[in-house]
Amino acid sequence: MSTTITASGAKEKRTGLRLPPELVLLIVLILTVAFFASQNSNFLTVASLRILLLAVVFTGIILIGQSLLIIAGEFDLSVGAVASLGAVSTAIMLASWNVNLWVAIILGTLIGGLVGMLNGVITVVIGIPAFVTTLAMLFLARGFGYVLSGGDPIYPLPRGTGVLAKTEILGLVSSVWIFLFLFFISDLYVRTSSIGRKIYLVGGNKVAAKISGIRVERIKIGLFIFTGALSAFAGILLMSRLERADNVTGLGWELSVIAAAAVGGIRLEGGRGSLTGAFLGLILLQVILQGLVTIGTNAMLLDAVKGLVMIIAVWLAFRKSPQT
Repeated sequence: MSTTITASGAKEKRTGLRLPPELVLLIVLILTVAFFASQNSNFLTVASLRILLLAVVFTGIILIGQSLLIIAGEFDLSVGAVASLGAVSTAIMLASWNVNLWVAIILGTLIGGLVGMLNGVITVVIGIPAFVTTLAMLFLARGFGYVLSGGDPIYPLPRGTGVLAKTEILGLVSSVWIFLFLFFISDLYVRTSSIGRKIYLVGGNKVAAKISGIRVERIKIGLFIFTGALSAFAGILLMSRLERADNVTGLGWELSVIAAAAVGGIRLEGGRGSLTGAFLGLILLQVILQGLVTIGTNAMLLDAVKGLVMIIAVWLAFRKSPQT
């Protein structure tokens, strides 16, 4: 009896000393930055920071929705293709139909939300697994974008198209500020609202969520819509930055986003993780990739490094998860 109590007490003590995952990620991020800065003095500069933030803006916006979707027990593989569809459809509205810039941005974002709603209804209501549904939607959205554009880049776009993404504010372009604002607001809302608590319960225990009266289907479909809208908006933001739209927009983004979520401590089975952790995971992954470039690593190896980091992160997450 006393042995059991002692063992239990020791376990509780060890648990009490465990650092929050976000703090662990922050420490790892600081150490990683310090390492690469020691290898190359140009790594830790204002210009390098700007490059880093610009590199994560577009996948980072999608990461907000994808992270919440994974926490709720689902995921979306069509996000890159939806980003392309959002960019292409908005560019066509601007270049061919002379639609007002802000109206076109709203309509393009709504198209992404509509695709997300289709993903949600097919997955949640009809019951086809998200892997099959969103993989099929990836091909559908990408193919529809090719049909709309005829397979060619869409340019030139009307003057002023770049105002959404390229406006300089306090030393950073507006696309970076939009990304940071969306992340901060979303994280704050999830942490303080009843909807945020419901998302975690849905992903952690769907049966318990239903018993407690939570409308699981509505929450999941809403998150699919949110993810689709953010994906399209990310594509539109890239279109604004480049002042052109291309069908190759978003290629591979779905895997980059899932990798960042995994590195950030989002449990891929759902129910655990945070947007703060996902943000730190996104930055850490980019710091590693950018740091390897600055010290002369072959760029052909970067995707392999990303995959390796993701495997290590998931392995560590499984080791820390309680055994059931």
